[in-house]
Amino acid sequence: MSIRHNCETQGCFIKVATVDWGFLDNSFSGKIRVGDIDGIVEANGNLLIMEWKRIGVPIPKGQEIMFFNITKVSKIIVFVINGDAITNIPESIKIFHNGSIIYDDKCDANSLHLFCKNWEMKARKNML
Repeated sequence: MSIRHNCETQGCFIKVATVDWGFLDNSFSGKIRVGDIDGIVEANGNLLIMEWKRIGVPIPKGQEIMFFNITKVSKIIVFVINGDAITNIPESIKIFHNGSIIYDDKCDANSLHLFCKNWEMKARKNML
């Protein structure tokens, strides 16, 4: 497991280990709010951002706009995975690259592993 936290001995992770960024809500104009990243990997100056959504939960419009914009102007690719976080079973994936969605379809654990391996191979060769 990547997050080294034991809720049984250390308390609820959400309550004891995550910041409630709401205190900064009035620091930005309009509907801009601080967000979080579920996972991030760097290889050779390239970033892979991974966002996990529960099955059937859409990407909020502001987050979608951000994904389009940050992938347009940088060496960032975003995987938005819908799935069951308790069992770590993905169901579908959207891949944002160069300011657009380049893939939007079903995805299982094996194909997610392949997407990650493919991303790293291309990142190491600066082919993104």
